[in-house]
Amino acid sequence: MPFYNLVFLYLTLATLQYTEAQAIRDSAPNFVIIYSDDQRYDALGCRTYNTAITPTLDSLCASGMYFENAFVTLSICSPSRAALLTGRYGSANGVTTFGKVHLNQGERTFAQLLKALGYQTGLVGKWHLADDPKSLGFDFARYFFSNGPWYNRTVIEEGKENITEGFIEDYNAKKAIEFLEKSQSTKAPYLLFYCPQLPHLDNQFNWDVTNATLARYNDRKVSVPKSWPDENLEGKPEYLLSGRHRQQALSYGYEYPDTLLQQTKRYYAAITEMDAAMGQMLAKVRELPNADNTYIIFMSDNGWFIGDHLFTSKVLAYEESIRVPLIINGPGIKAGTNQDLVLNIDILPTLLDIVKEKKPSRLHGKSLLTALRQKKSSEKRAHIYYQAPTPQLGSYPLAALRTDRYKYIETYSETNTTEIVFRELYDLKTDPYELSNLINDSAYDQLVQQLQNTLQQEKQHY
Repeated sequence: MPFYNLVFLYLTLATLQYTEAQAIRDSAPNFVIIYSDDQRYDALGCRTYNTAITPTLDSLCASGMYFENAFVTLSICSPSRAALLTGRYGSANGVTTFGKVHLNQGERTFAQLLKALGYQTGLVGKWHLADDPKSLGFDFARYFFSNGPWYNRTVIEEGKENITEGFIEDYNAKKAIEFLEKSQSTKAPYLLFYCPQLPHLDNQFNWDVTNATLARYNDRKVSVPKSWPDENLEGKPEYLLSGRHRQQALSYGYEYPDTLLQQTKRYYAAITEMDAAMGQMLAKVRELPNADNTYIIFMSDNGWFIGDHLFTSKVLAYEESIRVPLIINGPGIKAGTNQDLVLNIDILPTLLDIVKEKKPSRLHGKSLLTALRQKKSSEKRAHIYYQAPTPQLGSYPLAALRTDRYKYIETYSETNTTEIVFRELYDLKTDPYELSNLINDSAYDQLVQQLQNTLQQEKQHY
């Protein structure tokens, strides 16, 4: 074959390959993953809850799928984020405590996996791992580490620290919009990981909300939790009476109803301010030409006790700590409520299913795509497994199993996670606030044995 024919053939094949690759990029969906901080499952306005003023979240609820029973694998900052990023439990990915902790070598994040498929990847907001975001697949990174003030915060941009003026959530929205605008300079799809700081307390243990936002709650009905004050914590581990969860709550004045109600309003007001800034970012998403091919996923890294059992904080395996909101919007998703038991580790396999990419066998999460398409799923869970093997924020090591009706909790020795020091069983249908421990009721002996056996299998598996 003459040389010029070979050149022509090569150029033709190259053009076809480029056109095919470009067509794939053009049809690939975009993803916006929002991970708020310390927002419990019932702290929003949509569906059956009417606690916080959240018009942005209510709009997502109205047009998307709301998962009523969403949980995290470990309810504290770093482990929850590591689990979301990798689709794997902390005992496997190496992050079981908060702070500057590295993922284990060889872990792959959703940013790395999507970047390998040609995605532009961006991180904006809170970061809570020792690994640099760029090393985990984020090309665009505008972030801050851990907790801090809500105003004039130290942020990291292109590896350099700066002081950003003003409200941190306005900064997050601004930098997210910057990433979204940059994404339009190329045909490649984008992934934005958007991590608000709010409603997490600031570094002075305060919800530093404006008076104007707080005033919106003046006439809003707020009640003390059904489990308040639970003064003696009957049926719960004895250490919790003198532990940080109770003592910190007392230092905030949560034993006084008026103080607790005022603090509760401040917590909800913080969510309102987060919701408003997030709305700025989502308005830009909807302005872009490919808005109708964009999935928006909203979740929280963990819940938060605000007077429940006269506690504050998180980590413990009770509902207000481990249960979080989850809303997913996107192409082909109809508005509705799903009752399946789902976890934060399910997000990564869902992304891969959406882009029709083979899922690594080492993932612990399950895809939610069939649920989003409102079809029956063969991967529906019978239970969720919760693990908190490292003492932190005043907790003992613990693990839990939660079915659609029951919750079984094992608390272990501070120094030996094979030595059970306390057990709890709750019937969430008759006792949704987990006030009556049934572990010593002989009528439940067979159930307890089944749940204990299943929990041990889960511990060994993960």
